[in-house]
Amino acid sequence: MRIIHFFNWRLLDIIPTLSEVKEQGFDAIQINPIQPLKEDGLREWWMSYQPIDFAIGNYFGTKEDLQKLCEQANQIGVRIFADVVINHMGASVSDDLTPHPKVNPVLRSREEFWRPKRRVYNWKDRREVIHNCMNLPGLNVYHQEIEDHIVTFLNELIDCGVTGFRFDAAKSIGLPSEGYRFWPNLIYRLKMYGLFLYGEVIFEENRNVIDEYCNYMNVLGNYDGSNPSKMVKFVESHDSYLSNDMLGYTRGIPSEEIVTSYQNLTRYYEHTLFYVRPWDDTWKSRRVKQANQQYQQPEKRKIIV
Repeated sequence: MRIIHFFNWRLLDIIPTLSEVKEQGFDAIQINPIQPLKEDGLREWWMSYQPIDFAIGNYFGTKEDLQKLCEQANQIGVRIFADVVINHMGASVSDDLTPHPKVNPVLRSREEFWRPKRRVYNWKDRREVIHNCMNLPGLNVYHQEIEDHIVTFLNELIDCGVTGFRFDAAKSIGLPSEGYRFWPNLIYRLKMYGLFLYGEVIFEENRNVIDEYCNYMNVLGNYDGSNPSKMVKFVESHDSYLSNDMLGYTRGIPSEEIVTSYQNLTRYYEHTLFYVRPWDDTWKSRRVKQANQQYQQPEKRKIIV
């Protein structure tokens, strides 16, 4: 699966690119989170990850826009994958771990719907990671009613024509071995088979943890599990390009170097993600097209010692 990520693109602006996306060898487009946001308009990029509800429609497009995009994309064999935020909501201005006043009151008013107001300090401590908040108000996804809200939202996206999901911050949601059945329950309740599911599990070094996530989805991350065919690999992401802190480790790398590294990934990994930099048309280059067409089956790979 070759996925192109049009981050911060409005849905209707993606439609004119569909034929070229197909021509370049991409199988799918990853779109922005489409949930209502705590601030309107295009401001700080990270605002896309501070939703206020499990619903469809924000600055980037309406439900009708999404249906139109999916319909036209599916007609030419390009799939639309939605980035979804299911682990947290937007923060109050005064307290990072207090839900914003605009958060759906049905969610905001129930204390049991939220994780304790404790931050994650040790990202290698799985107990902290799956129970505490990641600097934003954390939802208690283990509560049955929250799971119900998430399932309803995802099925609504499927009804619009979405055929895959990127789960933001999947690493922060516990696994069956840790006492939680959220992931198998969620997948069982989605109304379509053949969805392409991938969860963000960045900077997770424990192969056993990665492998368990792979039981339920593909894994988008920096480290591999035991099965490379379950990995979604990237050279650059919106985080690594747009972040002003240490996460922004690719922003100084020339676009052509990114393409060279992408070519190396596509040679050995079946599933890859190519992030489109703002005002950069490198994704249209012949080298990217050639990269998308190459993949060596495992038995044909040259073993490098």
